[in-house]
Amino acid sequence: MFISFATGTSWGTMAILTPIAIPLAYTIGGEPLVHLAIGAVFSGSIFGDHVSPISDTTIMASIFAGSDHIAHVKTQLPYALVTAILTSLLYLSYTVIGNAYILLAIGIVAQFFILRYLGRWYHRKHPELAEKRSA
Repeated sequence: MFISFATGTSWGTMAILTPIAIPLAYTIGGEPLVHLAIGAVFSGSIFGDHVSPISDTTIMASIFAGSDHIAHVKTQLPYALVTAILTSLLYLSYTVIGNAYILLAIGIVAQFFILRYLGRWYHRKHPELAEKRSA
Protein backbone atom coordinates (compact mmCIF):
# COMPACT_ATOMS: atom_id res chain seq x y z
CA MET A 1 0.00 0.00 0.00
CA PHE A 2 2.77 2.41 0.90
CA ILE A 3 4.80 1.86 -2.26
CA SER A 4 1.75 2.24 -4.49
CA PHE A 5 0.63 5.37 -2.63
CA ALA A 6 4.08 6.93 -2.92
CA THR A 7 4.58 6.12 -6.59
CA GLY A 8 0.97 6.51 -7.77
CA THR A 9 1.02 3.31 -9.80
CA SER A 10 -0.60 -0.03 -9.14
CA TRP A 11 0.98 -1.85 -12.09
CA GLY A 12 4.47 -0.70 -11.17
CA THR A 13 3.98 -1.82 -7.59
CA MET A 14 2.71 -5.22 -8.71
CA ALA A 15 5.69 -5.57 -11.03
CA ILE A 16 8.11 -4.74 -8.22
CA LEU A 17 6.57 -6.76 -5.39
CA THR A 18 5.18 -9.88 -7.08
CA PRO A 19 8.60 -11.44 -7.86
CA ILE A 20 9.66 -10.73 -4.27
CA ALA A 21 6.49 -11.75 -2.42
CA ILE A 22 5.65 -15.04 -4.15
CA PRO A 23 8.99 -16.85 -3.59
CA LEU A 24 9.15 -15.47 -0.05
CA ALA A 25 5.61 -16.67 0.73
CA TYR A 26 6.33 -20.10 -0.75
CA THR A 27 9.50 -20.43 1.30
CA ILE A 28 7.79 -19.39 4.53
CA GLY A 29 4.41 -21.12 4.28
CA GLY A 30 4.15 -23.18 1.14
CA GLU A 31 1.40 -23.01 -1.45
CA PRO A 32 -1.46 -21.77 0.80
CA LEU A 33 0.52 -18.67 1.72
CA VAL A 34 1.27 -17.91 -1.94
CA HIS A 35 -2.41 -17.19 -2.61
CA LEU A 36 -2.53 -14.80 0.32
CA ALA A 37 0.64 -13.05 -0.80
CA ILE A 38 -0.70 -12.55 -4.32
CA GLY A 39 -3.95 -11.14 -2.95
CA ALA A 40 -2.12 -8.86 -0.54
CA VAL A 41 0.19 -7.50 -3.24
CA PHE A 42 -2.66 -6.89 -5.70
CA SER A 43 -5.09 -5.37 -3.20
CA GLY A 44 -2.43 -3.19 -1.60
CA SER A 45 -1.29 -1.98 -5.00
CA ILE A 46 -4.79 -1.04 -6.06
CA PHE A 47 -5.49 0.68 -2.72
CA GLY A 48 -2.42 2.89 -3.02
CA ASP A 49 -3.17 3.72 -6.62
CA HIS A 50 -6.74 4.80 -5.88
CA VAL A 51 -5.93 7.08 -2.94
CA SER A 52 -2.64 8.52 -4.17
CA PRO A 53 -2.96 12.17 -5.19
CA ILE A 54 -0.28 11.66 -7.87
CA SER A 55 -1.95 8.65 -9.50
CA ASP A 56 -3.08 9.12 -13.07
CA THR A 57 -6.45 7.45 -12.43
CA THR A 58 -7.16 9.69 -9.43
CA ILE A 59 -6.20 12.81 -11.37
CA MET A 60 -8.33 11.83 -14.37
CA ALA A 61 -11.31 10.92 -12.18
CA SER A 62 -11.28 14.32 -10.47
CA ILE A 63 -10.84 16.15 -13.80
CA PHE A 64 -13.69 14.31 -15.52
CA ALA A 65 -15.96 14.70 -12.50
CA GLY A 66 -15.24 18.43 -12.48
CA SER A 67 -14.28 18.41 -8.80
CA ASP A 68 -11.35 19.73 -6.85
CA HIS A 69 -8.57 17.15 -6.96
CA ILE A 70 -7.71 17.15 -3.26
CA ALA A 71 -11.40 17.08 -2.34
CA HIS A 72 -11.76 13.99 -4.54
CA VAL A 73 -8.83 12.31 -2.77
CA LYS A 74 -10.29 13.20 0.64
CA THR A 75 -13.68 11.72 -0.21
CA GLN A 76 -12.15 8.47 -1.51
CA LEU A 77 -9.83 7.97 1.43
CA PRO A 78 -12.34 6.97 4.16
CA TYR A 79 -13.92 4.25 2.02
CA ALA A 80 -10.56 2.90 0.92
CA LEU A 81 -9.19 2.95 4.48
CA VAL A 82 -12.18 1.00 5.82
CA THR A 83 -11.61 -1.63 3.18
CA ALA A 84 -7.83 -1.72 3.74
CA ILE A 85 -8.11 -2.05 7.51
CA LEU A 86 -10.79 -4.72 7.25
CA THR A 87 -8.77 -6.62 4.65
CA SER A 88 -5.67 -6.48 6.84
CA LEU A 89 -7.62 -7.91 9.76
CA LEU A 90 -9.04 -10.67 7.57
CA TYR A 91 -5.56 -11.56 6.26
CA LEU A 92 -4.34 -11.83 9.84
CA SER A 93 -7.34 -13.92 10.90
CA TYR A 94 -6.71 -16.43 8.11
CA THR A 95 -4.30 -18.24 10.42
CA VAL A 96 -7.13 -18.82 12.89
CA ILE A 97 -10.09 -19.45 10.56
CA GLY A 98 -8.28 -20.93 7.56
CA ASN A 99 -11.21 -20.74 5.13
CA ALA A 100 -11.18 -17.96 2.55
CA TYR A 101 -14.91 -18.24 1.79
CA ILE A 102 -15.88 -17.72 5.43
CA LEU A 103 -13.54 -14.74 5.63
CA LEU A 104 -15.00 -13.31 2.42
CA ALA A 105 -18.52 -13.54 3.86
CA ILE A 106 -17.36 -11.96 7.13
CA GLY A 107 -15.66 -9.17 5.19
CA ILE A 108 -18.70 -8.37 3.05
CA VAL A 109 -21.04 -8.25 6.04
CA ALA A 110 -18.58 -6.29 8.20
CA GLN A 111 -17.91 -3.75 5.46
CA PHE A 112 -21.63 -3.23 4.89
CA PHE A 113 -22.30 -2.49 8.54
CA ILE A 114 -19.15 -0.40 9.07
CA LEU A 115 -19.85 1.84 6.08
CA ARG A 116 -23.51 2.12 7.04
CA TYR A 117 -22.54 3.17 10.58
CA LEU A 118 -19.97 5.69 9.32
CA GLY A 119 -22.50 7.16 6.88
CA ARG A 120 -25.06 7.67 9.63
CA TRP A 121 -22.40 9.13 11.94
CA TYR A 122 -21.32 11.58 9.24
CA HIS A 123 -24.91 12.70 8.57
CA ARG A 124 -25.47 13.26 12.28
CA LYS A 125 -22.27 15.28 12.46
CA HIS A 126 -23.14 17.32 9.34
CA PRO A 127 -26.94 17.61 9.16
CA GLU A 128 -26.77 20.55 6.74
CA LEU A 129 -25.21 18.31 4.10
CA ALA A 130 -27.88 15.64 4.53
CA GLU A 131 -30.62 18.28 4.00
CA LYS A 132 -28.97 19.51 0.77
CA ARG A 133 -28.75 15.97 -0.50
CA SER A 134 -32.40 15.17 0.09
CA ALA A 135 -33.60 18.39 -1.59
